[in-house]
Order: sequence, then structure tokens, then C-alpha cells
Amino acid sequence: MNIIKIEGVSDSYPELVDGTTEWYFCKDSNNCFCDLYEAEEIVKSGEVFSGMVCHLIHFPEGTVYSPFERKENVYIEQPIWDKGTLYFLGVDFYKQKIQIYSYFPDSQRLKMIKELPLGIVEDCYNLMLKVSPLMLCRAGNNGIYEIVWPENKKIEIGETEGLLFRDGDDLYFSEWYEDPEYHENVIIRDFDTGKVKEKISGYLCKLPNGVYWKV
Repeated sequence: MNIIKIEGVSDSYPELVDGTTEWYFCKDSNNCFCDLYEAEEIVKSGEVFSGMVCHLIHFPEGTVYSPFERKENVYIEQPIWDKGTLYFLGVDFYKQKIQIYSYFPDSQRLKMIKELPLGIVEDCYNLMLKVSPLMLCRAGNNGIYEIVWPENKKIEIGETEGLLFRDGDDLYFSEWYEDPEYHENVIIRDFDTGKVKEKISGYLCKLPNGVYWKV
């Protein structure tokens, strides 16, 4: 059995970055593993959040890349992959800023590509990056899907819908239901109006070459 010791990562299980076969991520916190919204609630309560960062691990050799230094009241979300680039969402609760980064492992270059005031969103519940192109989105669990940046739109969706990706003027959502067994639909909505253009039974699976399998 061949076991490679991964140095620089502890107490975190590596997860594959969606859309790749070579990049894994590990979240890393001092003592508080929680999601972004829970971190926000800690800060709002008057306590100090210990900080959250993400490490990258490259397959197959297991090289670890650590683009961020862990800081109090700063949360770095897991990365997304789009057209050969890794992107990270960060929230600095001290500065009250949302920060979007691109990262290039070959040169170990981290670049902030956008900084937004945290006050532009109601809260950080389901605040995340989506593609493609790169978008900052929020699903507030209130029947509204919000595209925050680079454009600002609010779209009415079903209670079990979640955005998969954007393709031109089409937004692809997944919808689940039980009847009585679990099933999913793919719902294509118009980007400008939010109206349903097509509803298809089944699943979409993203492959590393950017192609999707329809199942």
C-alpha cells in the first residue's frame, strides 16, 4: 500500500474541487468548524471568530498550497473552479468587506479581483460564488435567488431550487422533490426575467473538461 503523508493540513478531510480531477481543498480553523453564516452569527454576538482558511492539495503528488493566512474574524470559503482558474470568496468581518480572489497555483499568485461592502447583502446565509461567468450569489431561503455581483438581480424560485450555473442568458437550477422517492429536475430560467424556459427531469453532472452529463 502506498500512503503519502500530507504535510501542513490537519483535522480536515480533503474534498475534490468541483469540476477538476487534480485539486482538493481542506478547510482549516483553530477551534471552530462552522459555515460562513454561523461565523457571522458569532461575530454579531460580540464574540471573536477564530478564523477560517482553505488549503489546496494537488493530485497526484499531494503538494499543499496555502494562499491565505488565518486571521480572526476572517472567513475564507472553499474554492470554485472556472475555466482553469481557482476562485475564493472571503468575508472580513473586521473590515465589513466581501472579498473575491483568484489564485494561480503555478506562480502561487493570489489576487483580489473585487471588494464589496458587506452591507449589500442582508446576511451571509448561502452566500457563495457561482459560474459561469463568475458571480456572487445568495439564496436566502425565502423564495428569492439573488445575484449580487457583477450584476444585481433577484429572481423568484421554488423552495427546493438551487443554482447550478449560468450559460449566457440561461440560469440552470436543480430542483428536488419526493413523490414518494427522491427525484430531481433541471430548470432553465431566463437571466433577465427569471421565467422558466424549460423543465427537464433528471440531473446534470459537471465534468473536468467543462462538459455536463445529463442523466
